[in-house]
Amino acid sequence: MKNLLLYTAIAVFTLYPPSAAGQNYEERGAPKTEASQSSHSRLRERRPNFGGLNLISQPPAGIPPRISGLAYDGERFWAVIYQGRGRYAIFDPLTLEWRLSDKNERHKVIREVSGLFGSPGGICFVGDRLWVAGSYGESFGSINMQDWKVERLFKGRQRADQQATQSYFGMTYDGSYLWIAWHWFKYKLPESQTQLLLKIDPTTGKVIAEYPLPAGTRNDGTHSLVWDGERLWHMKDNRLSVIDPSNGVVTAQYTLDPIKRPSGLAWDEKALWIVEFDGKIWRLPFEDMRDSEETTEH
Repeated sequence: MKNLLLYTAIAVFTLYPPSAAGQNYEERGAPKTEASQSSHSRLRERRPNFGGLNLISQPPAGIPPRISGLAYDGERFWAVIYQGRGRYAIFDPLTLEWRLSDKNERHKVIREVSGLFGSPGGICFVGDRLWVAGSYGESFGSINMQDWKVERLFKGRQRADQQATQSYFGMTYDGSYLWIAWHWFKYKLPESQTQLLLKIDPTTGKVIAEYPLPAGTRNDGTHSLVWDGERLWHMKDNRLSVIDPSNGVVTAQYTLDPIKRPSGLAWDEKALWIVEFDGKIWRLPFEDMRDSEETTEH
């Protein structure tokens, strides 16, 4: 197969990834509705088409090449900027245009939720709320996007340690719980204790479960995480993993060789979108297995 991607599948179970509908909040109308049950059924019959992995865009001059999180609002992708003082960029997949935020009042609110250095790590949309997790692991919370006010703010590190940095990166929502990829830069401990998937009650901010994440580069905290309606997708280094949310078990892994340093994942019901720390955006389409089977039969 001639394409940019050489991948290694280490699948434990066959995957039929489903969906979560995004929503739009950037100066537009009412939020979009959630995906229907029928769409979830259809997504069970879809799988990633690795041959279709494609580099879609690179950020133009003016967009800081330090993207620490990605989220889809139903029409466009929001990319938050590491140590960007609350700034974010919006990427339109139809026009391939980038736009850097310019509203200081919004930047101030994002800084408030992000905590130390005002640097957001992971983001996700939940209804008409934008959830933000700080890249220095000191706080996370939600912003009401109707009035751009902080609604919930949870402060405090996951571990009582002032010596080693802790970070929140990928962040997503499964309809009931928040999930955050957390990294503790404490190298004397095993990776199973320092790179974790946190399941969080969004009403209290309490962690109700912890699972080891597929480990990667110890001194690089960039992680990507997204919910597709049924499974969690996680990416660290060039390894894409599928995680069962009921028990944190990794059910499949794939190596995406062209991608070096992913820092965000998003799902638009048809494809996974992957952003690298330097701003490169990739699209991994999904295909309907029924169509593939019919083609094979013919």
